[in-house]
Amino acid sequence: MEVIVEDRNGELTKYEVSELSELFTKLGDEMKIDALCGGCCSCATCHVYTDESDAMYLSDCDDSERDVLEGLLHVRSGSRLLCQLGLKEELKTLKITIAQSE
Repeated sequence: MEVIVEDRNGELTKYEVSELSELFTKLGDEMKIDALCGGCCSCATCHVYTDESDAMYLSDCDDSERDVLEGLLHVRSGSRLLCQLGLKEELKTLKITIAQSE
């Protein structure tokens, strides 16, 4: 799958990954996404904005993710935690924007 990531400076980078979890290593090194909780939906350091055109291919935001997002300052339409994001197989390219640090 192709993932297009817009960093905090507006620059786009394309990644080829077989699983979304591969992005954490790449983004941690290059774009400083910490993922401190290890995917437990508690730290929000993997906060991203998803593109509206991808919404039908993404898992629903559950209550625990919604609770974490509600405590953030930079929430907007499409806000998700990358560690909680599930994708449908039909999605071939995902576009995300790294949210501002909290």
